[in-house]
Parts: sequence; C-alpha cells; structure tokens
Amino acid sequence: MRAVNGVRVFFTLICVGILGLAFIIMIDQISDPMLPELPFINVNSVMAALVVLVLVNLASFQTINGEKKKYLSDGKLLCSSCQGIVKEEQYQAHLTEELERSKWTSELKALTESDPVLRSVVQEWVLSNEGGEPGQPVVIDLRKAINLDKAGNYEGAAKIFEEHKLWSSAGKVREKNRVQMVKHVTVDMNQLIEQIGNKGLAVPYKCHNCGASITIDKNSSATGLKFCSYCGTAYNIEEMSKIVQEALAI
Repeated sequence: MRAVNGVRVFFTLICVGILGLAFIIMIDQISDPMLPELPFINVNSVMAALVVLVLVNLASFQTINGEKKKYLSDGKLLCSSCQGIVKEEQYQAHLTEELERSKWTSELKALTESDPVLRSVVQEWVLSNEGGEPGQPVVIDLRKAINLDKAGNYEGAAKIFEEHKLWSSAGKVREKNRVQMVKHVTVDMNQLIEQIGNKGLAVPYKCHNCGASITIDKNSSATGLKFCSYCGTAYNIEEMSKIVQEALAI
C-alpha cells in the first residue's frame, strides 16, 4: 500500500503543479495580455493533467481499499502486526494447498498405474481439457463410470463420460449397448423362427433398399436374415421381429 501511495502522490504533485502553473499564467495574462504564452501550457495539457489526476487517484484508492478488505475483521482494519499474522496464515494455507495437490498427484499416479482402464480414461480427460490434472471428484466420477460399464449399465456410464466431455469413451460404451441389443434381438429371432416352424407359417419381408422379397419360415436362420442377399443392405432386425410377432399374433 505504501508503494501505491507513493505513486499516487508523485503523479498528483506533477498534475497539481501543471494545473497551478496554468492557473498562475492565466491570472498573469488577464492582468497583462501582452505576456507571451508558454507552448506546453494549453487547454490540452490542462485537460490531460486533470484526467491523469482523477484516474491515478481512483485507481490507487481502489487498490488500497482492496488491500484493506483482506485485513478486515468485523468491519475493522487490523493492526500492522495482525496483518502480518494474516499474511502468514495465507502463506501457510497456500503451502498446504500445494502439499495436498502434490499428494493427490502421487495418488493419481498410483491409481492409473494399477488400473489400465482408468489410465486410458484419465489420458482422454487430459486431452479433452487441454492438459491439467483431474481432481479427486472427477476421478471418483470416472471410476464410477468404469464400474457402471463393468456392471452392464452402459447408458449410465456413457452419461457420466459425456458430462466430462469424454466423447470417445461414451461412444465405446454405447457401442457395447448396441451390440448387446443386437445379440438379444438375434436370440429372439431364433425363438420366433422356431415358433414359425412349429406353426408351419411363412412370413414375407421386403428389403427397404431394393424391394426384394424374402420369406421367413422354418428353414430360415437368424444369421441368414441379417443382410439382403440381393443388395447387401443390413436388415432392420427389430422391425423384422415385430412383423414376425404380428404374424404369430404374439
């Protein structure tokens, strides 16, 4: 604060000197119009001095008030010795924060070294966040997503990954979910084909791409109903299973 006050006083004296000199010259010229004008004392220099005077004082007062607020206790400014104590406490708090950060860095390193899946996810987080280090709450979230993935809750895991902008991990998890659904539908189709055979039915189905017709009967297989044999387009297995279910009146 002393340095700020010193700068303020220095510029204030210069500006006041310019203004005072301008005032004296103005009085002298009023009393004696024949006096020569000084080139550096004019309207522009006076206005500049006023602006600098106002800005310097305003900035210094704001800086001083900001510093004072750091050392207020119950609305009263602390004494010099108390301010020293506060500064020391702030310094110690900073050291503690740095120590905690260093400790967490070591813990995170140990976690990622022992868990390759977490290491991969953390690396993606670092890339997505332009460097830096994920904090403990973030890592807790990421481990939760990994565990949800292991438990088969793919959508829950994907949402957590998305919250942390881990688009690649979210996409991989959702792909697992899609594959699982396809497998489930394939199993269902095998069961439906078996029922068609038992009832002696033949269910027609058209390819949406080329319009070619196929017949789903007891000789069909779920693996053979994945792609159109004419154009190679993948069939919509879910839609196909619904058509078969309607034919079976399920």
